[in-house]
Amino acid sequence: MVGLEQRFIMKRNTKKYRDRTGATAVEFAFMVPIIFTMFMGAIEITRLNFIRQTASNACYEGARRAVTPGSSNAEAQTEALRVLTMVNAGNGATASVTSTADTVTVSVIVPVSQNSWGITKFAAGMNVVQSCRLSKESFSQ
Repeated sequence: MVGLEQRFIMKRNTKKYRDRTGATAVEFAFMVPIIFTMFMGAIEITRLNFIRQTASNACYEGARRAVTPGSSNAEAQTEALRVLTMVNAGNGATASVTSTADTVTVSVIVPVSQNSWGITKFAAGMNVVQSCRLSKESFSQ
């Protein structure tokens, strides 16, 4: 008698699962665009953070070049843009150097839409702006 009950339960369970044969495919079809969008968003946020860090480093390297005695503002600007170009983040980037008697300030502006790897529509008009101010070096005799 126990064997008959088990066969009845197994038949009932298999019938239940037979009614859901297309459910997995439908759930997959609904979830793939959401997961893909989240994945692409994570890549874009990572790239944006990378551009921000690179712009900060470019400002520092440009200012470092400018504070040494005998260097010019053009050399500092070139150095900042070189650092951005090394990591392919210099598309459309601009660097400006402001020099006073005691300090040098280098500012870098990187347009996000020209340096994005994916969805540029959402980054239209956004810029990463970084600046660095260092004191000039001098020789005391």
